[in-house]
Amino acid sequence: MIFSTRALEIRLGALQAASFVSYGVYLPFFPLWLQSKALSPTIIGFVVAIPIVVRIIATAPLLSLADRSFGARRLLLASHMGQMLGFPLLMPTDNSAVIMTLVALIAFAQAAVIPGNDLVSTNAVQRYPGLNYGRIRGSGSVAFFITNIVAGYLVGAFGPNVVVVALTLIPILGVSATLMAVPNEVPDHLLKPQDKEKKASPALPKVLWLLLIAGAVTQGSHGALNAFASIHWRSLGFSDAAIGYFWAAGVIAEILVFILLGRAVGRGSGVGLILLGSTAAAIRFSVMSLQPGWGVTLVLQIMHSLSFAATHIGTMAALTALAPMQARGRAQGIYGSLAALTTAISTIGSGMIYERAGPLVFAAMAPLGAIGFVLMLVVIGKLKAQPQRAGSGG
Repeated sequence: MIFSTRALEIRLGALQAASFVSYGVYLPFFPLWLQSKALSPTIIGFVVAIPIVVRIIATAPLLSLADRSFGARRLLLASHMGQMLGFPLLMPTDNSAVIMTLVALIAFAQAAVIPGNDLVSTNAVQRYPGLNYGRIRGSGSVAFFITNIVAGYLVGAFGPNVVVVALTLIPILGVSATLMAVPNEVPDHLLKPQDKEKKASPALPKVLWLLLIAGAVTQGSHGALNAFASIHWRSLGFSDAAIGYFWAAGVIAEILVFILLGRAVGRGSGVGLILLGSTAAAIRFSVMSLQPGWGVTLVLQIMHSLSFAATHIGTMAALTALAPMQARGRAQGIYGSLAALTTAISTIGSGMIYERAGPLVFAAMAPLGAIGFVLMLVVIGKLKAQPQRAGSGG
């Protein structure tokens, strides 16, 4: 049988899309379901924060299972089935403590899905160089974008309860895509007798730690954007339609960059892309704090393609090139935990800053991009001193 990289790319794209369909319902509309349960805004805030806390704690340990005989396939299947079991339990309850407990358990199941998909995708790209990571990951962004629109109509037609029904059923797509796209195999390094004498979990290179921190703080710079951009734009007099266009422009630009630059994964260390993304973040949020008009705001949203997408591609390239094979899952999990931590801190901090300083909250995010930029300059110096480390593939 002739192996088709295009067919594998489609299956991996379906894996990403299935998971982002779930997030396309959960992120915008789960708070509406919580509101329908007559929870106070304070309690809703706590419930929405629970998954972030869980990701900080659980992502790295969960992804480490992929490095062992448990494997990525079992991890993803367990994650999707955990959601299928957890979400229905929310339907009959109005008790806030029970809801918070169930959300924490569901978040534990959710924590491994997105980084697990990226681990499977980047491993496949390294094994089959003909694959394009950008098209694979871009499928997830497209699915998220479409789901936002479709879910909005569903909630309008059937009410908030349809959110939990959808979140119960959507993981069936994740299970199906996992069975089609993720091989049922033991990680390669566990099959090699000579590796049994090596440490089961080798240390990550110091340069990779710097890259992961740079990527994480750059992603964390989006905290104020996600929390307060729409509120701020409305205060400036932009219509709800204009605000919708701003968000759509960011997603569309993100998808295009995934498609155009995605082949960097598996072909380099990702340094240039993270450097570009961190620079864009520092500039983007500095200018955003100046309350620009419609045209400049649209351009700043298009820069999401750099501050988010280029940074993400660069980080995935760094993980592929520099993480030891025996610790690839752990490295992916550490990045997920770091990104969740920086995003949580910036989001919580942005609430305090916005209350006191309004639009200056966006300027407060710019230093995170600047920190990423400085860290990348350090990385460049270290890689020049030790060029053999880049592209080693572990």
